[in-house]
Amino acid sequence: MMSTQGLDLSSIPNLPGYGIKHKKGNYARSVCFELVNGVRIEQAEGTTFEKPKFVKVPIQSGGRRTGSMGQSTTQEDYTAPLGDLLYTTAPAWDVLDRHVLRFYGHFQEAVVEANLENFRTRHCCVMYYLEDDTCHITERKQENSGMPQGQLIRRHRFPGPSDGYLGWQDLRIGDELHIYGRVISITECDNWTRQYYEEADMRQEGAIPPDQDDFELSQVKIAGAPKQPRTYEKVYHEVKIGGGHINKDMQQFMEWDRKVCRFYAVFDDLSMPQFERRPFEILFFLADDTVEIREKYPLNCGRDPFAIYFRRGPLKRGKAEVHGPLDRHRKKEDMVSLEDFAVGGTTELLGQRFYIYDADQFTRAYYADELESALEPAQDVRLPERTVPRPKTPPYTGYGSWEDSMGSVHHIMPKPPKPDFVKLFKYDGKILRFTAQLDNPKPEDADRVFILNYHLFDDTLSIHEPPQRNMGIMTGKFLEK
Repeated sequence: MMSTQGLDLSSIPNLPGYGIKHKKGNYARSVCFELVNGVRIEQAEGTTFEKPKFVKVPIQSGGRRTGSMGQSTTQEDYTAPLGDLLYTTAPAWDVLDRHVLRFYGHFQEAVVEANLENFRTRHCCVMYYLEDDTCHITERKQENSGMPQGQLIRRHRFPGPSDGYLGWQDLRIGDELHIYGRVISITECDNWTRQYYEEADMRQEGAIPPDQDDFELSQVKIAGAPKQPRTYEKVYHEVKIGGGHINKDMQQFMEWDRKVCRFYAVFDDLSMPQFERRPFEILFFLADDTVEIREKYPLNCGRDPFAIYFRRGPLKRGKAEVHGPLDRHRKKEDMVSLEDFAVGGTTELLGQRFYIYDADQFTRAYYADELESALEPAQDVRLPERTVPRPKTPPYTGYGSWEDSMGSVHHIMPKPPKPDFVKLFKYDGKILRFTAQLDNPKPEDADRVFILNYHLFDDTLSIHEPPQRNMGIMTGKFLEK
């Protein structure tokens, strides 16, 4: 069979029935112009933009053979051999997303006008993103380095050693990376990067230990210098003569910072015309023995939302006093301590008597472990609710139905009672009819006959009197429904 490859189609005569169709695979309209800053610029692949990157991805086919299987044979016995893998192409931004090669390196920078060092070795990390062949370089931060460190070069495509851009094949341990006037010596990479190069048959060299400069050696020397321990005798004599630590409360702060005892309390407000029991939270900060009081507003209480009743600070027992700058310094014994709070007890703060009825779990554990005293269980401080007696239902007047009368009791503007739709759909059109006569009638009413109609869907009754000959009485509707 002859193929059309390599055949000049223009030399074949265009006879009826002998035409050869051109095999065109792409019918998309190509766009080669773009508007940049109001100017129409031609876009050409390879010069103004790069072709989207695609990679090969193996096709995962099912490993089952087709055909029938025996009754006592499992599917694991019929696994087909994998054979040659089939590949397809996929965009790199999807397949290689979050695939990053990480290299470690350093470069030297001269230090001028310094008598302790001549140069500084700056350690950095080179990150190469496989999805779009971009890189960025960050510098490792050093303590007391005296220079800004962090991001060194932002993420973009680096220029390569020759024409073009930097590729992952150009990054090798032991080589130098020339980028924007800096020469970075690559000394190490992480395990995933090393495995990636081994799978690509480009094994990386072993890690190269970097040389330490004078600054790093001085930092190591300072960190390794032994410190003179303080003996208990020295601390005792300092405290005895009135000295000691300048920050005497630093140990308490370091041990109990961010640890707070929380108590739940109430006090009965008798200053208002209407009695009110107001809930509060009392926070005792263990770091510096300060107190903060917050008011917990119930729903629809009518008060302005000022939650801080007493801002955090040292609090004196008893009544609230104004402390001026010329007043004597308050003694620590007069301040509120943790021993003043107990569940079920009353403490006077800011001239108000707070009744503590509960504490949180941390506070209970702190009392049990540190103070060796267990708090009482939570107390019930809820006020008894006032029961409003239900007014009596007025008697039925007899006008209309009972539901109509109750509508005027429950609402100012009575609403018609809602019908029972289930009963309506079930018994609509069904009527029980009975024939009846008057009990002890008059002589002229002895022959009268009535039909009683009982409607099942709304439990109503209607009476009808059928016409009779020569009765002399107006017949028809006797009782409306």
